[in-house]
Amino acid sequence: MFTLIIADDEKAACKRLELFTKREFPEIEITAIVNDGYELVRSVETLAPDIAIVDMNMPGMNGIEAIRILHERKVNTRFIINTAYDEFDYVKQALDMKVDAYLLKPEKKEHFLETIRKVCDSICKEREEAESRNRMHSLLTGIHSVLESDIVYSVLMKEPSEHSMRMYCEMNHIQFCGAAVATILPSGLGEGREPLQKNVWNQTVHRALDSLCNCIVNATDHGISLIILAQRMQRKDSRETEEWIKDLVWLAVEELRREYPLHFRAGIGGFYEKLTDLPRSYQESLEGLYQKTPAAKEEEKAEEKGEGLEKWQEQLERIQALCQMGGASDYVKEAIRYIGENFARDISLDSVAEAIGISSYYLSRIISQELGVTFVEYLTGLRIVEAAKLAAATRLSLKQIAERTGYPNEAYLCRVFKKYAGKTIGQTRREEQKNPPQ
Repeated sequence: MFTLIIADDEKAACKRLELFTKREFPEIEITAIVNDGYELVRSVETLAPDIAIVDMNMPGMNGIEAIRILHERKVNTRFIINTAYDEFDYVKQALDMKVDAYLLKPEKKEHFLETIRKVCDSICKEREEAESRNRMHSLLTGIHSVLESDIVYSVLMKEPSEHSMRMYCEMNHIQFCGAAVATILPSGLGEGREPLQKNVWNQTVHRALDSLCNCIVNATDHGISLIILAQRMQRKDSRETEEWIKDLVWLAVEELRREYPLHFRAGIGGFYEKLTDLPRSYQESLEGLYQKTPAAKEEEKAEEKGEGLEKWQEQLERIQALCQMGGASDYVKEAIRYIGENFARDISLDSVAEAIGISSYYLSRIISQELGVTFVEYLTGLRIVEAAKLAAATRLSLKQIAERTGYPNEAYLCRVFKKYAGKTIGQTRREEQKNPPQ
């Protein structure tokens, strides 16, 4: 099946082409008939037809100008020029734009039939090639996924598979120069929620890291094992390599937190140049999962005392003062402004970075360095402080507060609020009612 748009300012010419096409090519569906170049551009972008038969001389915007614009916008439509003008300059322009055919009015039946058939045959061939490429890609993706699972499983079983690793490196055109293992575990899978599918987590981690490194990911419904392969340039300085790996794991965790209403924690093993040492890195990653960092211990103390909300109020005041007094770069100030205006929407590190014109990796680094908190920490702190204000000053329901602070539902809001504020929204509301502002 093919789709076709006819563009001609002469109604009789349009009708003739329509009737002729329907009679000779029942496999072609005519999705639009337009009368000028502007309509042609809009219709092609909206309907994405396989073929457009375009009159060259139309009012407003002629056929050549319309096709040029559509080529610049990378449409996949095949264009056939149909005109009464047999002039070399027009033909040359059409050929320069690589249109698929050129017809001269009045069309000869045999030539018209041959032209349409050739274009349809070309489209069929292109579709077959695309389908073949897709099948090959699916096959390679499947092999790649099996290799990843086999490599991770062999490391976990303390018998790293040299054969699988060699195949993986050959497929990715890399050389094994060492690696480190990270283990990422989620919490909050209970509460009636179905376990997430492992392929979803795999895709999320790959999306976060594939442009930055070669990584092997194997996720189950309960956790993620991540092997980060070193690049040649990282081998010279072990400290630099370790920091690079920590940054990558942090980015993976940030992406997971952004995508799913869960808390993720990560343990990172040491970097080793030999494949046979990766089981040791895996054991170290497990040990790292249960070592409480000073920040985590401080968070626990704050939660026990109910001081988390006050802490975040102070943090926000400090950050605002820092930005106002010139203690932050322009990019960070712009990011803080954008977050403040859009925190009630579904925003992410990527969307903020795109809005201010820098990479998400660079933005995450400068926010952490200049403000002393991560992007997610700042965004979450801003949201819970705003949620506390709404709870104290209004009679909005939990659902309404969630909507106004960027959370998908009240259950997620309550869970995050309790974790960061150290108390529930209900407690916050009751405390304010007992102690109204003077």
